[in-house]
Amino acid sequence: MLKNRNKAIFAVLLIVLFVTGTLTGCGTPALSPDFDEREVSETVQTVIDLVNDGDAQGLLDISTVQMRQALTEETLALIFEAIGECGEFEKIESVNIGGKTDKANGEEFAVAVVKAKYEIKSIIYTLSFTKQMKLAGLYYR
Repeated sequence: MLKNRNKAIFAVLLIVLFVTGTLTGCGTPALSPDFDEREVSETVQTVIDLVNDGDAQGLLDISTVQMRQALTEETLALIFEAIGECGEFEKIESVNIGGKTDKANGEEFAVAVVKAKYEIKSIIYTLSFTKQMKLAGLYYR
């Protein structure tokens, strides 16, 4: 079981590393004018709600093709289990939104770093979105 869990977590981390590892700059560059910050904020809330509700299909529906391939049923189950161990969701404490550009192809992403408070502990999410507001990266710690 532990071996499968590690494989699933590794798959999600690979997608996150692919998206964030090929993006330019350090820190949080400004959000591209091609994005609407309000829409990014609303989509961040939607993703957090989907994760907290354990809504696998909802997450898959708003994800890019690459994310849908990485977010297998087993991987999603492990994500939901890990988040569930933090207790009941209480609130989003902060959201910092910036932009990143993929060096390889010039594609721009909106990147949100979100601090979410749960009953037992807080989680920091890093969420990436395409211009079409598709979820391109999901990382939590």
